[in-house]
Amino acid sequence: MKTKIFSIILIFLSVGFSVVLCEALLRLTSHTPWIYERKNANGPTTHELDPVLGWKNKEGKYVVPAYDSSGQDIHITFLDQGQRLTKAKETASNKEVVIVGGSVTQGWAINDNETYPWKIQKQYPSLNVLNYGTGGYGSYQSLLVLEKELPRLISPITVLYGFIQHHEVRNVSSGEWLKELSRHSRGDLVFLPYVTFEENNGLVRHAPERYLALPFRESSATIALIERAYMKIKTKNRNYKKRLVTEQVLLEMNRITEQYGARFVLALLVVDQETKSHYMSFCQTHNIRYMDCAYPLTPEMKVVGEGHPNGRMNSLWAECIANALGEQAEIQKWSNQGMQPTR
Repeated sequence: MKTKIFSIILIFLSVGFSVVLCEALLRLTSHTPWIYERKNANGPTTHELDPVLGWKNKEGKYVVPAYDSSGQDIHITFLDQGQRLTKAKETASNKEVVIVGGSVTQGWAINDNETYPWKIQKQYPSLNVLNYGTGGYGSYQSLLVLEKELPRLISPITVLYGFIQHHEVRNVSSGEWLKELSRHSRGDLVFLPYVTFEENNGLVRHAPERYLALPFRESSATIALIERAYMKIKTKNRNYKKRLVTEQVLLEMNRITEQYGARFVLALLVVDQETKSHYMSFCQTHNIRYMDCAYPLTPEMKVVGEGHPNGRMNSLWAECIANALGEQAEIQKWSNQGMQPTR
């Protein structure tokens, strides 16, 4: 009996020593426990969970502390359906311009009146510009927004999608992107819907998933490494088809937009030259309207202390988009005539 008890104790001690040794070796090789990254820990929570979209903008008025001592507090307003405020006063127009995209379109880290959708609304005062841009969204979540919102709108005439290159990764829910979302989540679980492509089934939709979160992740580098390894294995093949998946989502966005009598326009905002050339060619092949509004995101075009595009860059985008859209009367004819690709 004593021998059996001694053997059990020895096993536990061996396991414990192995765990401690593994942890020490990982720490020595720069591995760390799970760490949350918060650029503005004192800022308000502006999003809420959604069973289909994963998350959405939360209705309300928010004041976000400045990201740098030289900056000022940021004022953000989200309306009842999650769209960001685009005008000081409501318009009576039933001609709607719908804008979707991620944080760049939402206007992360800048005031309501600094976003490019606000400035487009100012350019076209008798149209109703609706900004559904949401931080962290990719093409697929933007498609889900269109499927949800277009049926309830009065008379959508244009859908503008603000595209950045990183949306390709978001669409397929890569392990690294899930990790990034979770790191900035303030401890909440972030669920991300995604799509894959299969030769026989085409575009396959998947329910929202989250990054693996094990107990003791914030105190153990070993646990954090297990999480990373699991997610890498689970998502390892997704990135290979991220561009093909994105193309299929764009076709779906174009299809549903036309289904509701509007015209779909792809606005290229933050892309490298190779990506821009690819999607311009893709749009031309599939008769999708596009705008080349990609400018260098230099330091003077970023929010100091944060890194997202500032009001100055948004002004360039608004000018580029307005020049491509043309006169207001011309926009309202798109449902019948269409618009030619620009630049």
